Amino acid sequence: MLFVMLIAALTPDRAEAQVKGIIHIGVAGSSFRGGALENAMPIYRLSGGAGLRYSYPSGLELESGLDYSVKGAELEGTFEDIPIEGTSEITYLSVPILIGYRWHTMGRLRPRVVGGPALAFKTDSRISYRAVGSGIEQTTIDDGIGERDLGWIVGLDVDTMVGGETLVGGLRLTLGQSNARTVEPEVLNTTVTAFVGIVF
Repeated sequence: MLFVMLIAALTPDRAEAQVKGIIHIGVAGSSFRGGALENAMPIYRLSGGAGLRYSYPSGLELESGLDYSVKGAELEGTFEDIPIEGTSEITYLSVPILIGYRWHTMGRLRPRVVGGPALAFKTDSRISYRAVGSGIEQTTIDDGIGERDLGWIVGLDVDTMVGGETLVGGLRLTLGQSNARTVEPEVLNTTVTAFVGIVF
């Protein structure tokens, strides 16, 4: 957020900028890519966050904040010739630094495209195992997860006025660029988030 505030301060038309807060909640579908993962399936978890948005008359917007998300995947494998299903869940707090462009009002809708980096910090990582067809599950801490995950975000969202309040909804794609694990082969996070929120 400090980086966005610095950019905002150095922008020539900063005196005309509107500073607004935003709170959002959504559902994130996440999976792994890369490595030798042929059977990775997505998991779906709640996500959310809050931040600040700087809006300029030209349509340029800068946004940053603090987001909560759970990334990971459902995996299949074998242990001593027994088919095993596993679920990897990695909890992150991330700081996105987004640059966006908003078009002029199209009726009651104001669409916007955004993009930029996000640095995520791991707060917890767990993996659950169960034998295929068995109801017995074992959960343990996964120590093989990296502490940080740098990714790129692209997204599309829309603002609209409802009862005097500005509501926002949209989609974000986050492509992790850091190895999610501490060993090779490299495994990268991929997350799609659908969200709704309020701008105030």
